[in-house]
Amino acid sequence: MNRYIILALAVALIFASGASSRVVAQARPQRPVASTTPPLADESSASVLYKEAADYVRKKFDEFKRDNVPYDQKLADKTVQEQRELAVRNAAQLAAHGPLSGTNLYYLGLLYHLADKHEGALDALRRFTGERAGPGADAAEAQNARRIMVLKAVKLNLLPDAEKALAEYARHEPQQPNERYLIENALAGAYYTKRQYDLAAPHALESFNAAKRLADTDAANRGQRDQTLYNAGVLLADIYLKSKRRDQAMATLIELRRIALAIPSASFYSRVMEMVYQYDAGFDATKLPAPPPPPASAASAAANGEESPTAPDISVAEWLDQTPVKLADLRGRVVLLDFWATWCGPCVETIPKLNSLHKKYKDRGLVIVGLTNFFGEANGRTLTPAQEVAYVRAFKKRFGVAYGFAIADSEHNDRNYGVTSLPTAILIDKRGIVRHITVGVYPGSNDELSSIIKKLVDE
Repeated sequence: MNRYIILALAVALIFASGASSRVVAQARPQRPVASTTPPLADESSASVLYKEAADYVRKKFDEFKRDNVPYDQKLADKTVQEQRELAVRNAAQLAAHGPLSGTNLYYLGLLYHLADKHEGALDALRRFTGERAGPGADAAEAQNARRIMVLKAVKLNLLPDAEKALAEYARHEPQQPNERYLIENALAGAYYTKRQYDLAAPHALESFNAAKRLADTDAANRGQRDQTLYNAGVLLADIYLKSKRRDQAMATLIELRRIALAIPSASFYSRVMEMVYQYDAGFDATKLPAPPPPPASAASAAANGEESPTAPDISVAEWLDQTPVKLADLRGRVVLLDFWATWCGPCVETIPKLNSLHKKYKDRGLVIVGLTNFFGEANGRTLTPAQEVAYVRAFKKRFGVAYGFAIADSEHNDRNYGVTSLPTAILIDKRGIVRHITVGVYPGSNDELSSIIKKLVDE
């Protein structure tokens, strides 16, 4: 994707909810006011001024893409600055028609927000929400105004004002998990910076809860989902630790571990386990939680101690020494998915251990699948799919691999399991639920894997 488009999307995410669903409001005459400046014809004029500024970056980056302009960070920064300056001019033009009321105040606040004018945004939106608190108010606009008020008050270090705006947001609908995450996280971070951990903890907990709700509704954006969960969970754990509540800190990280398995995401799991070992160097990863009763959905299910969804099925283009099978067909057996590649040195190192596990447990229900991809080359030579199959088959024979291989023709499996490093081992229990993940090769990793396989086989 063009980098200008990526940056445009990032800017859009920051300000997207800055305008409610009513970008162009229905025309309604505004009450006449004494002013030397002609009054606005209707509220749609205010929305047009906002939309012009809000769309500026996206339109400019579309132009850059169309004209094949090479990515230039200075040009990107200049464009964003131009957007702020446009927002300032449009805000001044709108304010000149004052005194404003109703939706005009709302769009004035959004323009100041876009321009990074915190005081102006807070003042305009405070007046807007004060006016629109009664019956007939546009609930989405009022909630969006409260959200921005929290963020601006935090920026201005007016934390009591931020608390008040958040309380109002929490009392009304609609509420969005991503908005609740952002504003709770902002307040938690502000108190954390001041080392007021007891005040930070409730907001960090609400931010974490919102991140879990968001994970269930935004599973398609895996990278952002994992990062949001990780940030919220680690902040909460750190606040607990600094509040001398070590047990709650560890419980939060263990909950993150359950969530990473439930999703499942190997990269997320690996990052969480790094934090777990920082908090407790002697943590025993082979102590698996008791299998919980069914069911629910990924993040919230794991957080509530409920059973996780079953592991996503794998997509395979070519099977080697393994009958084609779906994971659902292997219920009642323990499955080890070994994500590997012929060019991966640590992967090759694990083969003797995996052969040993296959020999020891195959008759007790263990199925190992060496899962790799078509890469289109090997040893510096370009290969057709048929040539690559022959190469992997010869590799398998040369290294004496006793278990089956599966070759995928896309990165679908890597995405579904959050695999970003090789080797990665995914252990799935007899009910089809991911129970353990190992990423890479580290001291004790083979013994850890062997111990957990024995436990799952014995369950």
